[in-house]
Amino acid sequence: MDADSELVFLDSSVLISCGRRGSGRFQAVAREAKQRGVVFRMSPQVYAEVSGGTSTDGYESSDLAVDEALREGWLKVTESPSYSTPDVSKIMDQSRRFIATASDRPEDIVEKADTEIIGLALQMLIDGTADQVLVVTNDIPLGEAAESLIPKYGFTADQVTWLTGGELAPELKEDFVSEFD
Repeated sequence: MDADSELVFLDSSVLISCGRRGSGRFQAVAREAKQRGVVFRMSPQVYAEVSGGTSTDGYESSDLAVDEALREGWLKVTESPSYSTPDVSKIMDQSRRFIATASDRPEDIVEKADTEIIGLALQMLIDGTADQVLVVTNDIPLGEAAESLIPKYGFTADQVTWLTGGELAPELKEDFVSEFD
């Protein structure tokens, strides 16, 4: 299988900060996907967080901004990570501990979406779906976990990058507040 040069994962912190479909922030994210020539990805858990549901079955008729992005084709919900792949399960456990420590929270309240993004990013690198992954999040511990942990699995530091929403699109920089500031 030919690998995409880069897969871009969006976290709920970025999508939620975009607001409504017609907002300049939402349009900026759509523009970035088109300019990069990639389909941005979100994990099933991220979709559940931003849509309030657990299934993508309803997006065809929903008026939620995220569902409009799915219909337009610049955003896609990935499959869940393969928990049968030992390194994927291992990095998800490690990321939960990393994020809990970095954010001074108990492990059991670390969002599943956060660990799922890191697990999917590693899985896509392992199976050759991507040569590079970009995690876009305003959640500093999540971004740091991705950049710190994935290279421990045989990938170079430049194969995984973390950007805040404002670093992806300048329009998202306005009124930026980290989840943990």
